Amino acid sequence: MTTDLKHRPRLPALRGGHVAASRATLAALAALLVLGAAAVPAAAQNQVKAPPVRPIGPVLSRSAEPLGAVSTVLPLPGGKVLVNDILHRRVVMFDSTLTEVRVIADSTSATANAYGARGGGLLSYHGDSALFIDPASLSMMVVNANGELAGVRAVPRATEIGLLVGGPNGRPGFDGEGRMIYRGQARARPAAQAAAARAGARAGGGGAGGGPGGGNFALQPDSAPIVRVDLRTRKLDTLAMIKIPRVDVRVTQGADGRPNISTTINPLPTTDDWALMSDGTVAVVRGHDFHVDWIAADGSTSSSPKILFEWQRLSDEDKEMIIDSARTALERRRAEADRLTGGRGGIAAVLGGEAGAGPGGGGALGGGPGGGGRGAAGGFGGAGGGQRGGGAGGGEPNPQRRGDGPGGGEGPRAPTINMVSPSDLPDYRPPFGQQAALGDADGLLWVRSSAPVGEGGPIYYVISRQNEVVDRIQLPQGRMIAGFGKGGVVYMAFRDTEGNNRVETARWK
Repeated sequence: MTTDLKHRPRLPALRGGHVAASRATLAALAALLVLGAAAVPAAAQNQVKAPPVRPIGPVLSRSAEPLGAVSTVLPLPGGKVLVNDILHRRVVMFDSTLTEVRVIADSTSATANAYGARGGGLLSYHGDSALFIDPASLSMMVVNANGELAGVRAVPRATEIGLLVGGPNGRPGFDGEGRMIYRGQARARPAAQAAAARAGARAGGGGAGGGPGGGNFALQPDSAPIVRVDLRTRKLDTLAMIKIPRVDVRVTQGADGRPNISTTINPLPTTDDWALMSDGTVAVVRGHDFHVDWIAADGSTSSSPKILFEWQRLSDEDKEMIIDSARTALERRRAEADRLTGGRGGIAAVLGGEAGAGPGGGGALGGGPGGGGRGAAGGFGGAGGGQRGGGAGGGEPNPQRRGDGPGGGEGPRAPTINMVSPSDLPDYRPPFGQQAALGDADGLLWVRSSAPVGEGGPIYYVISRQNEVVDRIQLPQGRMIAGFGKGGVVYMAFRDTEGNNRVETARWK
């Protein structure tokens, strides 16, 4: 609807008493505006200003037993905790002071409670019990509140057991109806692309691009499902899809006939993450704008507004520095993987996981799908899990051994590490990286952000179900969250100066 300016009503001239009346009217309007402005901050302050960053409370206890790599800490009644030492392949139970320790399962011949030949997972189960995931035997062992192995359960899908280990795939768990929730296998290539890849390999290309000289070794997907499965009926539902990092892998044939693998990595990908809350709600944190999608146990969904975050713009110099740091971190990770696995896990450790230079970083050995590396807290991650990595399903074959390559010759050399061009990095640092979201025991969502940390450790945004950032907590340097207890208890993992991992207990409120 438009207004004809020729017929616009004219305001009466303000003379004499009209001037006084108009001043009174303006004063009244000003008073109303002042009163309205006074009422706005109480409701809007939480939307425009995040809580100040504060350190977590003092350390209450620290484990005396040296550990190889802490991946998960689960609370038990009486303050006791279960710890998955994934590098030493054992599950131990500490008392409430973290001084007395008892081995629940290990990989030695001295006990009948075998841990298995590969790194396993530990997750909460019904009541005060837990499940130990053993990828080697394709089984899930029940650990009761007394730390005793009380039964065995079949895995929901044998091909996805590696995804139940945790790491960058997120922490699996159960909702109130006993349904298991975890990040499922990323979707394979379409059938047409797979057929083209096989045809290219037969033609001597060794990849999806076909033709001599090779092409794509694997067209890795950039999304993965969050699934929920009923262990009784084996019915599986897809709750959401999340964006995951994708590594460009190519294989070429050298002059000596051996295949050469090269990878191109984006060290600063924009990804999504997810966490299972204590009431069975699934929180999906979106990386492109930092908001949370909530999926309740009954299937209903809701979305939060964008989380207030100080986005960090990246200059060309910043991007160059990120690329250089990521390349150095990957080389260090490969060297450490070779040291830990006797040269058997170098390729898998490099191909999987983040470079450690992205937001939240993966540490020296950030382990991703198929990887066997440790994260900053010492936790192994990846669909392959364990010490040998393998493929997305966690297989044992080692492409570096003689006979594993095409034609029975020597396998491929260690992959050449390439980085994307600095211009391919985003103009703003993503708000978080992989393995950033966690649900605590009090119904709150914790997201490890990429905010500058100064001399301290990572900064976590603590978000309520009402989409409010209730706190911002900074951990001490070198610490990562390994688990939660009720009443604000946080279990942190760190590596001491001697290279041993420890567990610390603190409170954040």
